Amino acid sequence: MAGRRADDAFEICATDGDDKMNSATSRKLACPRRTDTCLCGSGKQFRQCCCDHLPGFAMGEAWREPARKRQRPKVLRAIRADITQYTIYHRTNTVPLMQRLPPEEIAILSIDIEALHESVEQLTGIYGRLGRLAELPQVFERLRVNIDDPRWQRKLTYHQAIVAHLLDDVAGAKRELVKLGLITAQEADLDVLQLHIDINGDTIPLVEKLRLYDRVLELTTSRTDRIQYAAAKGVELTLAGDTAGAIAVCDEALNAARESEEERPFGPDTQLWFCKLLEVAGIAKHHRAYFDDASERLRALVEQTDYWTPAGLGHVNRCLGDVLRLAGQWEEGAAAYSAGYDLDGNPACRIFEASCRLMQRRAKDALEIIESVDFETLEVPERADYAIAYAAIAIALRDGARLDGAAAKLKAISPVRQYFAHENVRYQLAIERARSAISAGTPVPKSSRLLDWISSMSRWFMVQPNIAGIGLNLNNMVDDAIASRRGKRPTDEEGSQ
Repeated sequence: MAGRRADDAFEICATDGDDKMNSATSRKLACPRRTDTCLCGSGKQFRQCCCDHLPGFAMGEAWREPARKRQRPKVLRAIRADITQYTIYHRTNTVPLMQRLPPEEIAILSIDIEALHESVEQLTGIYGRLGRLAELPQVFERLRVNIDDPRWQRKLTYHQAIVAHLLDDVAGAKRELVKLGLITAQEADLDVLQLHIDINGDTIPLVEKLRLYDRVLELTTSRTDRIQYAAAKGVELTLAGDTAGAIAVCDEALNAARESEEERPFGPDTQLWFCKLLEVAGIAKHHRAYFDDASERLRALVEQTDYWTPAGLGHVNRCLGDVLRLAGQWEEGAAAYSAGYDLDGNPACRIFEASCRLMQRRAKDALEIIESVDFETLEVPERADYAIAYAAIAIALRDGARLDGAAAKLKAISPVRQYFAHENVRYQLAIERARSAISAGTPVPKSSRLLDWISSMSRWFMVQPNIAGIGLNLNNMVDDAIASRRGKRPTDEEGSQ
């Protein structure tokens, strides 16, 4: 719109809420013309999209009831209308200020950017639940005209990276992040910082990663974030061999979290991350009480079936299986992993279920379970878990051929993280000793039985940005996106529009 005043492209709204909205503002509302492209990013004309659904000052409310009823197309329409409405207010009240003042002197501009950013997070959530994530890149590009400020453009680039990440386009996500420039521990945008850690975490040096975690903890006001990133920091210190540091981080975070819980009970998402923090503390301290506390909390979460999507519930069962396995409760752990697999198809659940059966000296059952997993579909960490579990089962069965197969799989894996690279070599040496014993018909050395790893550190830990949810059963889109990659997306009973 070069050469034109921004408000020249708008006309006075002609909607049911005009009188109410205009009476509360000092100027007439600047709406798109009815034939203009709608401001919600849909690509439709305003008259065909949000024109008759603008919420006025009730923004953020209209989607709640349909969300509770899982009427997802209605949720989508309401969130689109929120984006359009807020953009109209921005054009009406903030744009005139932008024509006279520099951005740093306009406090409301920052508020506008954050408010629309939150609405776009909600839009991403509902597109994810409708199975329409692939449409979002075009939506985001249309939204670039909503606010003429570099910070808004940066937010949309962040959203492009998020969606690429959810669609398993790692290269695309990294390309989008590169557009944001060098991201360091001085980064002021919490969302960008979290996404950078999630996407590039495996290649970030330890010292820099710890600085990034500290920066997140400095910037965030979310107790879920504080628990999640304290747990992540504890994992990093444990992997680096700094057990004392890990214990100190966990103790501080646990004390703060318990005090917070006394003031206000945890919601399901916060509770889930608190259980992960308990797990990390239990690993660092070698203390079963932490695993028992976590398992009790996770059992309660499993019962909240109305809150979780099927994929989210599968993930909770996986977490329950982890702490039960770490506590040596093999039967219950196997059952939790089995339930998790049935819900979201995560092959790691089958691998660890097999491990639990092996610990019960049910090697043949363990073999049947693990051989049901397609090794070629696994990601690198899961391949390592598979190879080690398969080797342990082969050793228990004294099956040299299968042990050779497991050794070949393990040798072909090149872990990025130094800790796991060292572990990989250690396991390969243990397998060689076991192979020699089996060939010679002698007992396998205790150091080569590979059973200790099953009750040691959980290999899995994901630090992911918190995607804003939009109500019951709609805030687990990350889990759903992962489930869809495995070909087991929960079916959506609603149509799309």
